[in-house]
Amino acid sequence: MKAVLFDWDGVLIDSANMYYQLYCQLAQKFSKVLPIHNIDEFREWYDPAWENNYLAMGFTREDLPAIADFIHQGVDYAPLHLFPGVCSLLASLHRDFRIAIVSTTPKEIISERLKSDSLQGYIDYITGNDGVSEKISKISHTLQILGCREAVMIGDTPLDIASGQANNLPTVGATYGWVCADRVRQAHPTIAVDSSLHLEEAIRSLLK
Repeated sequence: MKAVLFDWDGVLIDSANMYYQLYCQLAQKFSKVLPIHNIDEFREWYDPAWENNYLAMGFTREDLPAIADFIHQGVDYAPLHLFPGVCSLLASLHRDFRIAIVSTTPKEIISERLKSDSLQGYIDYITGNDGVSEKISKISHTLQILGCREAVMIGDTPLDIASGQANNLPTVGATYGWVCADRVRQAHPTIAVDSSLHLEEAIRSLLK
């Protein structure tokens, strides 16, 4: 059976502004400089290898575990919106494909939000945070768990696209998420979409 692998943040759920606010709080709490001033600048600046963002703010690698804990304690997906059409998208795709989420967000947090929308039954597997931003091995591991060789990776960052490509997968670049459209397109996804409402058509065209 073929598989569909989704990133979580910025692809299925609209969370960029929440994380931008958390970065602002982090900078204030630890007296660091955040070199951006609004969500548009965040989408230009954000490095999906998230460790680099904290180093750019003046933290050290030894600080990373405490920073990650601070960020995760502030995460609250309950008031956030899934992107338009996501519920019907997952229900439709689940009839024909195995579905997984490959994310750097903790699995438990994702699962909790999916349950609140009664969507957990559509997701076959979740690969979540293990303390690093790397996704090549996460995708490979997920494919092994699903028992699928043919799949498509959907992401909103150059890291998602490159990680899918490294696993020889076609990719869909979501230009409406955390990273601005130009940066996503420069990663050369197989297909780029500007709306979540166009995801299903792109995915099915790549898994014919």
